[in-house]
Amino acid sequence: MKKKLLSVAALMLISNSVFQAQTFIFNKNSSWSYKDNNQAQPDQWKEKTYDISSWSVGNGPLGYGDPVNTTINTGLLAAYFAKDINVNLADLTDTMELGIMRDDGIVVYLNGEEIVRDNLPAGTITFNTPSSTIIDGAAESVYTIFTIPKSKFVNGSNRLSIELHNRNGTSSDLRVDAYLKTVNNTATPVPCNANHISCFTSIVPTVQTGKLIIPEEHRYQLILKEGDNYTEGGGLVGGQNDFTGYVAKNASSTDGYLSVNHETNPGGVTMAEINYNTSTKLWQLTKSRAVSFSAPSLVQTIRNCSGGVTPWGTIVTAEEQTTSSDVNADGYKDYGWLVEIDPVTAQVITQNTDGSKGKLWQMGIMNHENVVVNNLGTTAYYGEDGGTHMVYKYVMDTPNNLSSGNLYVLKLDQGLSGGDPVGTTATWIQVPNKTKADQNNTSSLAASLGGTSFNGVEDVEISPIDGKVYFTAKGLNKVYRLKDDGSTASQVETFVGGLSTVYSFETPQGTKSEAWGDGNDNLTFDELGNLWVLQDGGKNYIWVIAPDHTQANPKVKLFASMPAGAEPTGLTFTPDHKFGFFSIQHPDSTIMTDVDATGNTIDYRGKSATIVIALKNNLGSSGSLGTIENQSIENTVMVAPNPTSGMVKINSPKGLKNISVTAYSLDGKIVYTKTFSGLSTSLDVDFTSQLEASRILVLNIEAEGGFQKTIKLLKK
Repeated sequence: MKKKLLSVAALMLISNSVFQAQTFIFNKNSSWSYKDNNQAQPDQWKEKTYDISSWSVGNGPLGYGDPVNTTINTGLLAAYFAKDINVNLADLTDTMELGIMRDDGIVVYLNGEEIVRDNLPAGTITFNTPSSTIIDGAAESVYTIFTIPKSKFVNGSNRLSIELHNRNGTSSDLRVDAYLKTVNNTATPVPCNANHISCFTSIVPTVQTGKLIIPEEHRYQLILKEGDNYTEGGGLVGGQNDFTGYVAKNASSTDGYLSVNHETNPGGVTMAEINYNTSTKLWQLTKSRAVSFSAPSLVQTIRNCSGGVTPWGTIVTAEEQTTSSDVNADGYKDYGWLVEIDPVTAQVITQNTDGSKGKLWQMGIMNHENVVVNNLGTTAYYGEDGGTHMVYKYVMDTPNNLSSGNLYVLKLDQGLSGGDPVGTTATWIQVPNKTKADQNNTSSLAASLGGTSFNGVEDVEISPIDGKVYFTAKGLNKVYRLKDDGSTASQVETFVGGLSTVYSFETPQGTKSEAWGDGNDNLTFDELGNLWVLQDGGKNYIWVIAPDHTQANPKVKLFASMPAGAEPTGLTFTPDHKFGFFSIQHPDSTIMTDVDATGNTIDYRGKSATIVIALKNNLGSSGSLGTIENQSIENTVMVAPNPTSGMVKINSPKGLKNISVTAYSLDGKIVYTKTFSGLSTSLDVDFTSQLEASRILVLNIEAEGGFQKTIKLLKK
């Protein structure tokens, strides 16, 4: 298949969808008339009176090169499709949902009138007009959703016509399919405990902007960032903040240690002591220092990626890179291990029988991602991102002691097909791990034993509700789960995800739909069994999946969007689950300053940062500024006209001081930025050239006092 670029616009064009009963005017895989003779059609072809009786007929998807029900001619610059439908206007809702799977660009007409144009330039479209971009990967299979006003239909017979354009005549694929259905705008909100951190209304799907976007019900506070001075031992906080682990002091949810990995070379770990001030409702950092890896027996650590918190109150940090070197000549390869840390002393826990500090040799060498230990302190699970891409289990010889145990690799009894398990059973195969030679060759041994490769096992976690083991494979864009039965496993299945799988959820702007996308990185459960999934690809979202979710009956919400260039890493909760800590890794230097729960301006432009999130009543005072308080005046700022040919007015009847306007293209790049000094009630801004290059812009409008608003601007 030809190599294409993912069209972000395809995933941005979303609108109201449904949770309740709906009526399909026609469904996917329906019959269409089509013309595929690679010639232009007369201008009248889209009119409902045009004679299409001689056209070919077939069921969607129609096209070539990708899976279709009807194969049409290849090498086409454009093809034409038409469908006659009968409607009773009394049965239609005020807006109708039109879903279209298209590769590459389309113009849609209803009774001869253009109602949708996607991935094609403005102006006159001819037979030879190429699509604006190439559609590839997930976007090829996504049914992009458009809303069509009821007023566009007539009672009785209507004709829907689609003009499908390729990027070029040498393209290896071309495909289209569609559905049309009513929209129920009275979706029932998902019930939840309003005092729980998982209770929120999803954010509106978006490309990454200049700021962190979280639900209206929440606030966040910056705890530390790359380049901060340590309070003890000298030096600066490292970069590439990754796994974050909260270890409670005396089971406290307001006083504990916060461990932050640094995925750098050489690697490192920051150990901070933090506590919550119940008067200000803010967290305080009282001590910070670097974990010491200076012992000759350790050599150092490298790319400290993910890790885990043990039931006995220690931190395990994971090295995601291996090496063949042995600089201290101890018989062990230097990097590619798990390392256990005492958060109280910020020192590596002694593991070697001679008293020297060591890494967890028997747990094996690999491109480690994370580790999770069951509540009994008897079994650990972890995965490899690279190398074998396999899932491992480690059964300890002595509870709460990771230094000695037996290692196993997961083998699906019937393997994978299309990224999904073929069967529901698996076997745990023991991997030799008692000699230095075996410990130094874990990956090759596991592969020789037939372990199943899942392509990028980024995290493994245990559900507090059903006790099942959940793990994510980033390369397959899915989260799986299984029941560990000892030497075997059962109930193996795909739990959530799939690159082009589209989920619907309620937002402040109504019900929206969004493709799951790629980059499943970090998994975290809260105590109610909600699975929080952090993604380091696609749009770098945080999703929350309810415990009773199934692929057939989805229950998915969208929690957060990272600032431009950044990915979310290492979510961890306090024992009472009122607070969650995670890191924002490698944000662009072009992102905005912000106002957090303290009410102060924070600046982590170009620097990895670690934050805490919570419901508003648990974090910061009612007087805190930023997006928290300014929601009350946000609706008074308007951008019009929208859609526009280029020139817009930004109106604020109450007036805003020192307004800053930044425009982002759909790939997250800044294409316009300007600050208007003084007090303004109306501004004229020209986006003509920017909209010519990108038909959709994301505007970020800021002003003195913490005001911020994000608006999607469309080309007319």
